[in-house]
Amino acid sequence: MIRKFLVHIFIILICVNISFAQTLLSNTKYQLETGTHLSTSGITPFWLRSNQYGIVPLQAQFLTFRGSAHKEYDSTKNNRQKLKKFGIGYGFWGVANVNKQNYLLLLPEAYLKVRYGAFEFYGGRKREVIGLVDTTLSSGSYIWSGNALPMPKLQISIPNYTSIIGHGLISIKGAFAHGWFDNGLVKNSYLHQKWIYGRLGKPNWKIKFYGGFNHQVQWGGYPIKPYIETATGKLIDNFGNDFKTYIKVVTGVSLNANEKGADLTGVPLNEAWNRAGNHLGSVDIGTEVNLKRYDLFFYRQSVYEDGSLFFLNNIEDGLIGISIKRKKKKVGITKVCFEYLNITRQGGSTGGENTIPQLRGRDNYFNNTTYANGWNYNGLIIGTPLITPLNQINNSLIDKSVFTNVPNSYIVNNRVQGYSLLFIGKFQKIDFSTKLLWTHNLGIYGAPLLANQFSFLQQFNYQLHNYTFINSFAIDSGKLYLNNLGCYIGIRRTFF
Repeated sequence: MIRKFLVHIFIILICVNISFAQTLLSNTKYQLETGTHLSTSGITPFWLRSNQYGIVPLQAQFLTFRGSAHKEYDSTKNNRQKLKKFGIGYGFWGVANVNKQNYLLLLPEAYLKVRYGAFEFYGGRKREVIGLVDTTLSSGSYIWSGNALPMPKLQISIPNYTSIIGHGLISIKGAFAHGWFDNGLVKNSYLHQKWIYGRLGKPNWKIKFYGGFNHQVQWGGYPIKPYIETATGKLIDNFGNDFKTYIKVVTGVSLNANEKGADLTGVPLNEAWNRAGNHLGSVDIGTEVNLKRYDLFFYRQSVYEDGSLFFLNNIEDGLIGISIKRKKKKVGITKVCFEYLNITRQGGSTGGENTIPQLRGRDNYFNNTTYANGWNYNGLIIGTPLITPLNQINNSLIDKSVFTNVPNSYIVNNRVQGYSLLFIGKFQKIDFSTKLLWTHNLGIYGAPLLANQFSFLQQFNYQLHNYTFINSFAIDSGKLYLNNLGCYIGIRRTFF
Protein backbone atom coordinates (compact mmCIF):
# COMPACT_ATOMS: atom_id res chain seq x y z
CA MET A 1 0.00 0.00 0.00
CA ILE A 2 2.77 2.41 0.97
CA ARG A 3 4.78 1.41 -2.10
CA LYS A 4 1.82 2.17 -4.39
CA PHE A 5 1.30 5.49 -2.66
CA LEU A 6 4.96 6.45 -3.13
CA VAL A 7 4.82 5.36 -6.78
CA HIS A 8 1.77 7.56 -7.34
CA ILE A 9 3.48 10.49 -5.64
CA PHE A 10 6.58 9.93 -7.77
CA ILE A 11 4.53 9.87 -10.98
CA ILE A 12 2.71 13.06 -9.96
CA LEU A 13 6.01 14.83 -9.22
CA ILE A 14 7.40 13.80 -12.61
CA CYS A 15 4.29 15.08 -14.36
CA VAL A 16 4.45 18.35 -12.43
CA ASN A 17 8.13 18.80 -13.25
CA ILE A 18 7.56 18.05 -16.95
CA SER A 19 4.63 20.45 -17.02
CA PHE A 20 6.69 23.14 -15.24
CA ALA A 21 9.62 22.61 -17.62
CA GLN A 22 7.33 22.85 -20.65
CA THR A 23 5.84 26.07 -19.25
CA LEU A 24 9.29 27.50 -18.51
CA LEU A 25 10.71 26.62 -21.94
CA SER A 26 7.64 27.52 -23.99
CA ASN A 27 7.58 30.78 -25.96
CA THR A 28 11.34 31.12 -25.68
CA LYS A 29 13.14 33.30 -28.21
CA TYR A 30 16.59 32.15 -29.33
CA GLN A 31 19.22 34.10 -31.23
CA LEU A 32 22.60 33.25 -32.72
CA GLU A 33 24.94 35.89 -34.09
CA THR A 34 28.42 36.04 -35.49
CA GLY A 35 30.44 38.89 -36.93
CA THR A 36 33.72 40.75 -37.01
CA HIS A 37 34.97 44.14 -35.79
CA LEU A 38 37.64 45.89 -37.84
CA SER A 39 39.30 49.31 -37.62
CA THR A 40 42.13 51.29 -39.17
CA SER A 41 43.83 52.06 -35.84
CA GLY A 42 43.29 48.73 -34.11
CA ILE A 43 40.97 50.46 -31.60
CA THR A 44 37.20 49.98 -31.75
CA PRO A 45 35.50 53.34 -32.53
CA PHE A 46 33.42 54.98 -29.80
CA TRP A 47 29.92 54.19 -31.10
CA LEU A 48 30.73 50.54 -31.88
CA ARG A 49 31.75 49.82 -28.28
CA SER A 50 29.72 52.27 -26.17
CA ASN A 51 26.42 51.25 -24.53
CA GLN A 52 26.96 47.65 -25.67
CA TYR A 53 26.77 46.15 -22.15
CA GLY A 54 30.51 45.51 -22.12
CA ILE A 55 30.61 42.90 -24.89
CA VAL A 56 32.76 44.86 -27.39
CA PRO A 57 36.47 45.11 -26.49
CA LEU A 58 38.52 48.27 -26.87
CA GLN A 59 40.94 46.44 -29.15
CA ALA A 60 39.45 45.76 -32.60
CA GLN A 61 40.26 43.07 -35.21
CA PHE A 62 38.35 40.17 -33.67
CA LEU A 63 35.56 37.71 -34.34
CA THR A 64 32.53 37.51 -32.09
CA PHE A 65 30.09 34.66 -31.47
CA ARG A 66 26.90 35.34 -29.53
CA GLY A 67 24.00 33.19 -28.41
CA SER A 68 20.94 34.06 -26.35
CA ALA A 69 17.67 32.63 -25.02
CA HIS A 70 14.93 34.79 -23.53
CA LYS A 71 11.48 34.05 -22.21
CA GLU A 72 9.11 36.87 -21.35
CA TYR A 73 6.02 36.63 -19.19
CA ASP A 74 2.86 35.13 -20.64
CA SER A 75 1.02 38.06 -22.23
CA THR A 76 -2.27 36.23 -22.83
CA LYS A 77 -5.28 37.50 -20.91
CA ASN A 78 -7.97 35.58 -19.05
CA ASN A 79 -11.71 35.84 -19.72
CA ARG A 80 -11.80 39.04 -17.65
CA GLN A 81 -9.21 40.60 -19.98
CA LYS A 82 -6.54 40.63 -17.28
CA LEU A 83 -3.04 39.23 -17.28
CA LYS A 84 -2.23 36.31 -15.04
CA LYS A 85 -0.88 37.44 -11.68
CA PHE A 86 1.97 34.95 -11.64
CA GLY A 87 4.65 34.64 -14.31
CA ILE A 88 8.17 33.33 -14.81
CA GLY A 89 10.80 34.50 -17.26
CA TYR A 90 14.52 34.17 -17.79
CA GLY A 91 17.35 35.35 -19.95
CA PHE A 92 20.71 34.00 -21.05
CA TRP A 93 23.25 35.67 -23.31
CA GLY A 94 26.74 34.37 -23.90
CA VAL A 95 29.50 36.05 -25.92
CA ALA A 96 32.88 34.79 -27.14
CA ASN A 97 35.35 37.27 -28.67
CA VAL A 98 38.32 35.72 -30.47
CA ASN A 99 41.42 37.30 -31.98
CA LYS A 100 44.85 35.98 -33.02
CA GLN A 101 46.30 36.06 -29.50
CA ASN A 102 43.48 34.93 -27.22
CA TYR A 103 39.76 34.68 -26.61
CA LEU A 104 37.39 36.22 -24.07
CA LEU A 105 34.20 34.63 -22.77
CA LEU A 106 31.50 36.89 -21.31
CA LEU A 107 28.10 36.32 -19.75
CA PRO A 108 26.23 39.65 -20.08
CA GLU A 109 22.91 38.08 -19.09
CA ALA A 110 21.95 35.13 -16.91
CA TYR A 111 18.88 35.75 -14.78
CA LEU A 112 15.63 34.28 -13.56
CA LYS A 113 12.69 36.58 -12.90
CA VAL A 114 9.35 36.02 -11.21
CA ARG A 115 6.30 38.28 -11.37
CA TYR A 116 3.37 38.41 -9.00
CA GLY A 117 0.88 41.11 -9.80
CA ALA A 118 2.71 44.42 -10.12
CA PHE A 119 5.84 43.13 -8.36
CA GLU A 120 8.87 41.46 -9.86
CA PHE A 121 11.88 39.75 -8.34
CA TYR A 122 14.98 38.76 -10.28
CA GLY A 123 18.41 37.42 -9.53
CA GLY A 124 21.48 37.40 -11.78
CA ARG A 125 22.83 39.64 -14.52
CA LYS A 126 20.29 41.59 -16.57
CA ARG A 127 20.51 44.40 -19.12
CA GLU A 128 19.04 47.60 -17.71
CA VAL A 129 18.97 51.36 -18.24
CA ILE A 130 18.03 53.53 -15.25
CA GLY A 131 16.72 57.08 -15.41
CA LEU A 132 14.19 59.14 -17.38
CA VAL A 133 15.63 58.95 -20.87
CA ASP A 134 14.89 57.67 -24.36
CA THR A 135 16.30 54.19 -23.78
CA THR A 136 16.37 53.31 -27.50
CA LEU A 137 18.35 56.33 -28.73
CA SER A 138 20.06 58.08 -25.82
CA SER A 139 23.81 58.69 -25.84
CA GLY A 140 23.61 57.22 -22.34
CA SER A 141 21.56 57.73 -19.20
CA TYR A 142 23.86 59.57 -16.80
CA ILE A 143 24.05 57.04 -13.97
CA TRP A 144 23.26 53.63 -15.56
CA SER A 145 23.52 53.59 -19.33
CA GLY A 146 24.12 49.99 -20.36
CA ASN A 147 27.75 50.77 -21.16
CA ALA A 148 29.29 48.22 -18.79
CA LEU A 149 28.80 44.51 -18.31
CA PRO A 150 25.72 44.07 -16.07
CA MET A 151 26.72 43.25 -12.51
CA PRO A 152 25.06 40.41 -10.55
CA LYS A 153 22.13 41.67 -8.47
CA LEU A 154 19.14 40.65 -6.43
CA GLN A 155 16.30 43.06 -7.10
CA ILE A 156 12.67 43.51 -6.14
CA SER A 157 10.75 46.06 -8.16
CA ILE A 158 7.57 47.47 -9.61
CA PRO A 159 8.96 47.54 -13.18
CA ASN A 160 5.99 49.23 -14.86
CA TYR A 161 4.01 52.31 -13.92
CA THR A 162 1.29 51.13 -11.54
CA SER A 163 -1.66 53.24 -10.44
CA ILE A 164 -1.83 54.24 -6.78
CA ILE A 165 -4.38 57.08 -7.00
CA GLY A 166 -7.30 57.83 -9.28
CA HIS A 167 -7.20 54.83 -11.66
CA GLY A 168 -3.96 55.94 -13.25
CA LEU A 169 -3.98 59.61 -12.29
CA ILE A 170 -0.83 59.01 -10.21
CA SER A 171 1.30 55.98 -10.94
CA ILE A 172 4.69 54.83 -9.69
CA LYS A 173 7.45 52.37 -10.47
CA GLY A 174 10.63 51.63 -8.56
CA ALA A 175 13.20 49.10 -7.41
CA PHE A 176 15.39 48.11 -4.47
CA ALA A 177 18.51 46.06 -5.18
CA HIS A 178 21.71 44.61 -3.77
CA GLY A 179 24.65 43.88 -6.08
CA TRP A 180 28.29 42.83 -6.14
CA PHE A 181 31.17 44.76 -7.72
CA ASP A 182 34.14 42.98 -9.23
CA ASN A 183 37.45 43.12 -7.38
CA GLY A 184 39.79 46.05 -7.91
CA LEU A 185 41.76 48.06 -5.36
CA VAL A 186 38.88 47.20 -3.01
CA LYS A 187 37.83 43.56 -2.83
CA ASN A 188 34.28 42.24 -2.33
CA SER A 189 32.55 45.61 -2.32
CA TYR A 190 28.79 45.91 -2.74
CA LEU A 191 26.22 47.93 -4.64
CA HIS A 192 23.16 49.38 -2.96
CA GLN A 193 20.65 50.64 -5.48
CA LYS A 194 17.14 52.06 -5.35
CA TRP A 195 15.05 54.19 -7.63
CA ILE A 196 11.50 55.48 -7.76
CA TYR A 197 9.68 57.41 -10.47
CA GLY A 198 6.18 58.77 -10.58
CA ARG A 199 3.82 59.71 -13.39
CA LEU A 200 1.07 62.33 -13.16
CA GLY A 201 -1.58 61.78 -15.80
CA LYS A 202 -3.63 58.85 -17.02
CA PRO A 203 -2.22 56.73 -19.89
CA ASN A 204 -4.70 58.18 -22.39
CA TRP A 205 -3.98 61.83 -21.48
CA LYS A 206 -2.19 63.91 -24.09
CA ILE A 207 0.20 65.41 -21.54
CA LYS A 208 1.85 63.47 -18.70
CA PHE A 209 4.49 64.55 -16.20
CA TYR A 210 7.26 62.38 -14.74
CA GLY A 211 9.66 62.78 -11.84
CA GLY A 212 11.86 60.74 -9.55
CA PHE A 213 15.39 59.89 -8.49
CA ASN A 214 17.87 57.05 -8.26
CA HIS A 215 20.35 56.35 -5.46
CA GLN A 216 23.50 54.27 -6.00
CA VAL A 217 26.13 53.44 -3.38
CA GLN A 218 29.45 51.61 -3.54
CA TRP A 219 30.06 50.31 -0.04
CA GLY A 220 31.82 47.70 2.08
CA GLY A 221 34.73 45.61 0.90
CA TYR A 222 38.34 45.13 1.89
CA PRO A 223 41.09 47.51 0.71
CA ILE A 224 44.28 46.04 -0.73
CA LYS A 225 46.20 48.93 0.86
CA PRO A 226 45.02 49.73 4.44
CA TYR A 227 43.50 53.14 5.25
CA ILE A 228 44.02 55.25 8.36
CA GLU A 229 41.04 55.35 10.71
CA THR A 230 40.05 58.94 11.46
CA ALA A 231 39.09 58.54 15.10
CA THR A 232 41.92 56.33 16.38
CA GLY A 233 44.67 56.46 13.77
CA LYS A 234 44.50 52.67 13.39
CA LEU A 235 44.76 50.90 10.06
CA ILE A 236 41.43 49.97 8.45
CA ASP A 237 41.32 46.53 6.88
CA ASN A 238 37.62 46.70 5.91
CA PHE A 239 35.08 49.39 5.07
CA GLY A 240 32.21 48.09 7.14
CA ASN A 241 30.49 44.99 5.81
CA ASP A 242 27.99 44.61 8.62
CA PHE A 243 24.27 45.32 8.86
CA LYS A 244 24.85 48.51 10.85
CA THR A 245 26.86 49.99 8.00
CA TYR A 246 24.25 48.79 5.51
CA ILE A 247 21.54 50.75 7.31
CA LYS A 248 23.72 53.89 7.11
CA VAL A 249 24.23 53.24 3.42
CA VAL A 250 20.51 52.75 2.69
CA THR A 251 19.38 55.79 4.67
CA GLY A 252 22.27 58.03 3.55
CA VAL A 253 22.91 59.18 7.12
CA SER A 254 25.54 61.89 7.10
CA LEU A 255 28.62 61.35 9.25
CA ASN A 256 30.21 64.24 11.13
CA ALA A 257 33.71 63.95 12.51
CA ASN A 258 33.10 66.87 14.90
CA GLU A 259 29.88 65.51 16.34
CA LYS A 260 30.24 64.33 19.93
CA GLY A 261 30.02 60.56 20.16
CA ALA A 262 30.19 60.11 16.39
CA ASP A 263 30.80 56.46 15.51
CA LEU A 264 33.67 56.58 13.01
CA THR A 265 34.81 52.99 13.40
CA GLY A 266 35.84 51.70 10.00
CA VAL A 267 35.37 55.10 8.38
CA PRO A 268 38.13 56.26 5.99
CA LEU A 269 39.36 59.84 6.36
CA ASN A 270 37.59 61.14 3.24
CA GLU A 271 34.24 59.76 4.43
CA ALA A 272 34.40 61.22 7.94
CA TRP A 273 32.85 64.49 6.69
CA ASN A 274 30.47 62.77 4.32
CA ARG A 275 28.68 59.36 4.31
CA ALA A 276 29.62 55.71 4.55
CA GLY A 277 30.25 54.56 1.01
CA ASN A 278 30.36 56.34 -2.34
CA HIS A 279 26.90 57.87 -2.99
CA LEU A 280 25.85 59.13 -6.39
CA GLY A 281 22.83 59.35 -8.67
CA SER A 282 20.49 61.70 -10.48
CA VAL A 283 17.21 63.53 -9.93
CA ASP A 284 15.06 63.34 -13.06
CA ILE A 285 12.02 65.10 -14.46
CA GLY A 286 10.21 64.64 -17.77
CA THR A 287 7.14 65.55 -19.82
CA GLU A 288 5.40 63.45 -22.44
CA VAL A 289 3.18 65.10 -25.07
CA ASN A 290 1.04 62.97 -27.38
CA LEU A 291 0.03 64.86 -30.53
CA LYS A 292 -1.89 63.67 -33.55
CA ARG A 293 1.19 62.84 -35.61
CA TYR A 294 4.00 62.82 -33.06
CA ASP A 295 4.89 61.70 -29.55
CA LEU A 296 7.26 64.07 -27.75
CA PHE A 297 9.31 63.32 -24.65
CA PHE A 298 11.33 66.00 -22.84
CA TYR A 299 13.63 65.00 -19.97
CA ARG A 300 16.23 66.40 -17.64
CA GLN A 301 18.65 64.47 -15.40
CA SER A 302 20.36 66.49 -12.66
CA VAL A 303 23.54 65.08 -11.15
CA TYR A 304 24.13 64.66 -7.44
CA GLU A 305 27.36 63.59 -5.81
CA ASP A 306 28.97 64.92 -2.63
CA GLY A 307 26.04 67.25 -1.82
CA SER A 308 26.63 69.96 -4.44
CA LEU A 309 23.15 69.63 -5.95
CA PHE A 310 21.54 70.26 -2.55
CA PHE A 311 23.29 73.63 -2.38
CA LEU A 312 22.67 74.23 -6.13
CA ASN A 313 26.42 74.49 -6.75
CA ASN A 314 26.16 72.22 -9.78
CA ILE A 315 22.57 72.84 -10.85
CA GLU A 316 23.69 73.48 -14.44
CA ASP A 317 25.24 69.99 -14.65
CA GLY A 318 23.09 67.27 -16.15
CA LEU A 319 21.56 65.71 -19.24
CA ILE A 320 18.80 67.38 -21.27
CA GLY A 321 17.00 65.53 -24.04
CA ILE A 322 14.08 65.66 -26.44
CA SER A 323 12.77 62.63 -28.28
CA ILE A 324 10.33 62.89 -31.23
CA LYS A 325 8.53 59.81 -32.52
CA ARG A 326 6.42 59.78 -35.66
CA LYS A 327 3.09 57.99 -35.48
CA LYS A 328 1.71 55.68 -38.18
CA LYS A 329 4.54 56.32 -40.65
CA LYS A 330 6.51 53.08 -41.00
CA VAL A 331 9.03 54.29 -43.58
CA GLY A 332 11.60 57.07 -43.52
CA ILE A 333 12.88 58.52 -40.25
CA THR A 334 10.60 57.28 -37.47
CA LYS A 335 12.31 58.66 -34.36
CA VAL A 336 14.77 61.45 -33.54
CA CYS A 337 16.56 62.22 -30.27
CA PHE A 338 18.68 65.26 -29.43
CA GLU A 339 20.64 65.44 -26.16
CA TYR A 340 22.90 67.93 -24.44
CA LEU A 341 25.15 66.79 -21.60
CA ASN A 342 26.98 69.35 -19.46
CA ILE A 343 29.00 68.12 -16.47
CA THR A 344 31.73 70.76 -16.36
CA ARG A 345 30.72 72.64 -13.20
CA GLN A 346 30.98 69.89 -10.53
CA GLY A 347 30.28 72.28 -7.66
CA GLY A 348 32.99 74.70 -8.75
CA SER A 349 36.78 74.76 -8.57
CA THR A 350 36.89 75.20 -4.77
CA GLY A 351 38.87 72.32 -3.25
CA GLY A 352 36.87 69.28 -2.19
CA GLU A 353 38.72 69.35 1.16
CA ASN A 354 36.67 72.40 2.21
CA THR A 355 34.43 71.36 5.10
CA ILE A 356 31.92 74.18 4.56
CA PRO A 357 29.13 72.39 2.66
CA GLN A 358 28.09 75.43 0.64
CA LEU A 359 31.65 75.78 -0.71
CA ARG A 360 32.28 72.11 -1.41
CA GLY A 361 33.34 71.60 -5.02
CA ARG A 362 35.50 69.53 -7.33
CA ASP A 363 33.05 66.64 -7.12
CA ASN A 364 35.18 64.66 -9.58
CA TYR A 365 32.25 62.69 -11.01
CA PHE A 366 32.55 58.89 -10.97
CA ASN A 367 35.97 59.01 -9.24
CA ASN A 368 36.32 58.23 -5.54
CA THR A 369 39.29 58.22 -3.17
CA THR A 370 38.16 55.13 -1.27
CA TYR A 371 36.88 53.16 -4.25
CA ALA A 372 39.72 54.13 -6.57
CA ASN A 373 38.51 52.04 -9.50
CA GLY A 374 35.63 54.50 -9.79
CA TRP A 375 32.08 54.07 -11.00
CA ASN A 376 32.86 51.16 -13.28
CA TYR A 377 32.37 47.43 -13.59
CA ASN A 378 34.76 45.09 -15.36
CA GLY A 379 36.83 48.12 -16.41
CA LEU A 380 34.00 50.05 -18.12
CA ILE A 381 32.06 53.13 -17.00
CA ILE A 382 28.63 52.17 -15.62
CA GLY A 383 27.13 55.57 -16.44
CA THR A 384 27.41 57.82 -19.48
CA PRO A 385 30.21 56.70 -21.82
CA LEU A 386 31.05 60.36 -22.53
CA ILE A 387 33.12 60.22 -19.33
CA THR A 388 36.52 58.81 -20.24
CA PRO A 389 38.76 56.43 -18.24
CA LEU A 390 42.55 56.38 -18.51
CA ASN A 391 42.83 53.35 -20.80
CA GLN A 392 40.56 54.85 -23.52
CA ILE A 393 42.17 58.24 -23.96
CA ASN A 394 44.65 59.17 -26.68
CA ASN A 395 48.19 58.61 -25.34
CA SER A 396 49.47 61.81 -26.95
CA LEU A 397 46.85 63.94 -25.18
CA ILE A 398 48.02 63.48 -21.59
CA ASP A 399 51.09 62.46 -19.64
CA LYS A 400 50.07 59.03 -18.38
CA SER A 401 53.13 58.89 -16.10
CA VAL A 402 51.21 61.24 -13.79
CA PHE A 403 48.66 58.46 -13.26
CA THR A 404 51.02 55.56 -12.52
CA ASN A 405 49.46 54.84 -9.11
CA VAL A 406 45.85 54.54 -10.31
CA PRO A 407 44.04 51.75 -12.19
CA ASN A 408 43.34 51.92 -15.92
CA SER A 409 39.68 52.54 -15.11
CA TYR A 410 40.55 55.78 -13.29
CA ILE A 411 38.64 58.63 -14.92
CA VAL A 412 40.80 61.36 -16.46
CA ASN A 413 38.03 63.20 -18.33
CA ASN A 414 34.76 63.94 -16.56
CA ARG A 415 34.30 67.64 -17.30
CA VAL A 416 32.45 67.26 -20.60
CA GLN A 417 30.02 69.10 -22.81
CA GLY A 418 28.38 66.81 -25.32
CA TYR A 419 25.86 67.28 -28.14
CA SER A 420 24.30 64.20 -29.71
CA LEU A 421 21.82 63.73 -32.55
CA LEU A 422 20.46 60.25 -33.06
CA PHE A 423 17.73 58.90 -35.28
CA ILE A 424 16.32 55.62 -36.54
CA GLY A 425 14.12 54.71 -39.48
CA LYS A 426 13.05 52.11 -41.98
CA PHE A 427 13.06 51.69 -45.72
CA GLN A 428 11.40 48.54 -47.05
CA LYS A 429 13.26 45.67 -45.34
CA ILE A 430 16.17 47.83 -44.16
CA ASP A 431 16.27 49.34 -40.67
CA PHE A 432 18.80 52.13 -40.28
CA SER A 433 20.18 54.19 -37.40
CA THR A 434 22.48 57.21 -37.35
CA LYS A 435 24.40 58.62 -34.39
CA LEU A 436 26.35 61.88 -34.33
CA LEU A 437 28.23 63.11 -31.27
CA TRP A 438 30.37 66.20 -30.66
CA THR A 439 32.10 66.66 -27.30
CA HIS A 440 34.18 69.40 -25.71
CA ASN A 441 36.45 67.79 -23.11
CA LEU A 442 38.21 69.58 -20.23
CA GLY A 443 39.74 66.65 -18.31
CA ILE A 444 39.40 66.74 -14.51
CA TYR A 445 40.04 69.42 -11.89
CA GLY A 446 43.75 69.17 -11.07
CA ALA A 447 44.64 67.61 -14.43
CA PRO A 448 42.98 69.71 -17.15
CA LEU A 449 43.08 69.03 -20.85
CA LEU A 450 41.41 70.52 -23.91
CA ALA A 451 40.13 68.27 -26.67
CA ASN A 452 37.25 68.37 -29.12
CA GLN A 453 35.93 65.10 -30.47
CA PHE A 454 33.49 64.00 -33.18
CA SER A 455 32.09 60.47 -33.43
CA PHE A 456 29.73 59.09 -36.05
CA LEU A 457 27.89 55.81 -36.65
CA GLN A 458 25.76 54.58 -39.53
CA GLN A 459 24.11 51.19 -39.24
CA PHE A 460 21.95 49.20 -41.69
CA ASN A 461 20.08 46.04 -40.75
CA TYR A 462 18.55 44.02 -43.60
CA GLN A 463 15.79 41.58 -42.71
CA LEU A 464 15.39 38.37 -44.71
CA HIS A 465 13.01 35.85 -43.13
CA ASN A 466 14.55 35.04 -39.71
CA TYR A 467 17.96 36.40 -40.65
CA THR A 468 19.29 39.91 -40.00
CA PHE A 469 22.34 41.15 -41.88
CA ILE A 470 24.14 43.88 -39.89
CA ASN A 471 26.46 46.50 -41.35
CA SER A 472 27.80 49.26 -39.10
CA PHE A 473 30.37 51.94 -39.97
CA ALA A 474 31.87 54.32 -37.41
CA ILE A 475 34.28 57.27 -37.43
CA ASP A 476 36.25 58.95 -34.63
CA SER A 477 37.84 62.31 -35.42
CA GLY A 478 39.50 64.61 -32.90
CA LYS A 479 42.07 64.68 -30.12
CA LEU A 480 40.38 62.63 -27.38
CA TYR A 481 40.64 59.33 -29.27
CA LEU A 482 42.79 58.22 -32.16
CA ASN A 483 41.48 59.22 -35.60
CA ASN A 484 39.80 56.05 -36.66
CA LEU A 485 37.49 54.31 -39.12
CA GLY A 486 35.88 51.02 -38.14
CA CYS A 487 33.07 48.64 -38.97
CA TYR A 488 31.07 45.70 -37.70
CA ILE A 489 29.73 43.15 -40.17
CA GLY A 490 27.54 40.38 -38.80
CA ILE A 491 24.61 38.05 -39.29
CA ARG A 492 21.93 37.14 -36.75
CA ARG A 493 19.49 34.19 -36.82
CA THR A 494 16.33 34.31 -34.69
CA PHE A 495 14.34 31.24 -33.59
CA PHE A 496 10.92 31.29 -31.98
